[in-house]
Amino acid sequence: MKALILSKKQVHPPTDGESMAVYTLGKSLECAGADVVWFSLDSSGKSLKELRYDEENQAYTMPINTAVASHFFSYQRKYPLQVRRFYNADAASSLHEVVSHYEPDVIQIESVFLATYIEGLRKISHAPIILRLHNIEEEIWQNRLAGVRGLHYALYQKMANDIRRFERLAWSSADLVLPISHADNELVRMNCPEVSTKVIPIGMVADHIAQPNRITGGGLRLGLIASWDWSPNAEAAEWLLDEIVPQLNVLDNWTLHLAGRNMPSWLVKRRSNQIHILGEVKLALHFVRSMDVMVMPFKSGGGVRVKVLEALAAGIPCIGTSKAFQGLAVADNHEVLIAEDAEQFVEAICRISSEEGLWDSLRQRGMHYVKQHHNPSTIGEALYEKYSNSIDKKD
Repeated sequence: MKALILSKKQVHPPTDGESMAVYTLGKSLECAGADVVWFSLDSSGKSLKELRYDEENQAYTMPINTAVASHFFSYQRKYPLQVRRFYNADAASSLHEVVSHYEPDVIQIESVFLATYIEGLRKISHAPIILRLHNIEEEIWQNRLAGVRGLHYALYQKMANDIRRFERLAWSSADLVLPISHADNELVRMNCPEVSTKVIPIGMVADHIAQPNRITGGGLRLGLIASWDWSPNAEAAEWLLDEIVPQLNVLDNWTLHLAGRNMPSWLVKRRSNQIHILGEVKLALHFVRSMDVMVMPFKSGGGVRVKVLEALAAGIPCIGTSKAFQGLAVADNHEVLIAEDAEQFVEAICRISSEEGLWDSLRQRGMHYVKQHHNPSTIGEALYEKYSNSIDKKD
């Protein structure tokens, strides 16, 4: 069985949580017996200006410009601005050449933002088109509306409505939709009951290199890593620094470490003796492993946060809001600690610093959860079996 995977981010090598999730699932398919070809879009601006091919990994990467200004008056104005940023005519042409040459049995599209390519793919290939959802975009935009006032509210409301209509059209245009959580699956089925779906969780390997123990009584290294050009992440950092950190004076000997790409200048300026601003790090997993606790103060966003799974897999306990853990079958005081306001965050941080055995029990249960619910081999085999059977195609 031959599969082509289309991703809106560079996958070889993976550069963030989303591309790691794409990479892990693709590799799981390969391990299950599939022949996988990758076609990735790269908006980083660091690549060459033309299509490049990695023969060892059968991976194509196409540079594109996703800047809002360059797509504001695009001829594809029938699509929401958030979506048409990822459509590129040269990329579509190159993709069609790859598909025509490779003749895949299935085409797996990673992200609803790439659904604009489906119409063209239908014209050149008879392969079923699979749409994998990393989140429900409508949820994200509705969350953003809650914090918007004045003239911006009307703009955000329009963008939320536009993405809602497009998202449901995209679900309906695919032959199979793959939500990453049962909650997302219920939303798809509720809004588009005619759509065929299968829940495929994010795969993650439990990491036994994680530190086996720590000394209680202070000295906590608190960590947060994110892509800072996504507004829910910047919002989380602002809340953390303005409301949570000032209350940590009840705890001795702690440091907070913030890392990630596209860090804004206002965040860099918050550097102090206790607040370490690292910017982009070479390997996110090395950063996570070096922490005692990962903090996840997210108030908005959607889908499953890969960074939570990475931390749990590495044996690093997590403290976060229920929003941070949505889509995961984790429980407060079992695999994670849940805190909904600043006072609860401080209380949880103090507990994990001083309560005997709490850090280790969270560590062990978190790793067990990942092994039980997010085993890449099990996920890859289930998806391979689904692809090997007939998939009803749209007319």
